[in-house]
Amino acid sequence: MARTLTQAGPERANRLIMIGALALAALAAVLVFFALSNYGDSGTKDSSSSLGATVTIVVASRDIPAGTTITNEMTELATLSSQSAVTGAITDRAALLGLTARYPLQKNQQISAAVLGQAGKDSTVFAVVVPAGKRAVALPITETTGVGGLIVAGDHVDITAIVDKNVGGQVAQASTLLQNVLVLAVAQTAQKATSRLDAKGTPVADAPIAGRPENINAHPDARSITVAVDPQEVALIALAQEKGKIYLSLRSPDDSAAVPGLDAPRSLPNP
Repeated sequence: MARTLTQAGPERANRLIMIGALALAALAAVLVFFALSNYGDSGTKDSSSSLGATVTIVVASRDIPAGTTITNEMTELATLSSQSAVTGAITDRAALLGLTARYPLQKNQQISAAVLGQAGKDSTVFAVVVPAGKRAVALPITETTGVGGLIVAGDHVDITAIVDKNVGGQVAQASTLLQNVLVLAVAQTAQKATSRLDAKGTPVADAPIAGRPENINAHPDARSITVAVDPQEVALIALAQEKGKIYLSLRSPDDSAAVPGLDAPRSLPNP
């Protein structure tokens, strides 16, 4: 009997050891499973956090020389991190059709509104910067009548005319013909055509079509200035040039309001 109990002891001990080993193995498997799950979740979150949101934008599918009219074959879509997208990046390929590349574009370069010209028109032609419904009229100026030559394209001016009626000994009269008139060019330095697209590449009908030229230095030697006026105002300006002298006054960029009463004729008081 004693021998039997002695022999059963090791077998029972082996079974207990085996059961314990299996339990430890199962516990280790569970721990490994949870560790891997947490690592995967953490890795995914970290990756998402590092990459951030993505955006699909238009890029050049080939090299595009400056002045080239963009066609559908010249562009393609690319997806990248929103942090990598340039300001004003275009997202709609169709919005680019017919626009002009103002600068050379390299293959895979992002296309933004800043590098595009006016739709369907040559951006080097002065006529494209004339606002719709307006007419471009040139006025003779001197350093005195042209605000010391400090006016540049893109400024706004008031136009004052001095006319000597010479009727019944009446002295000359002055009146402001037009207010807040856009200057398109000073001498041969003109505004530059720009794109009428928003940041998403959507055409904007009422957006400005021109911006200041690259050279905004003063032009004290300029002899002419070109402004944009309504069609019915062209004859008025032509008459003022023929019958008198025109002076310009420069407005602040923050001042576009019309001043009442400036169009009333004024004359010097009798001595």
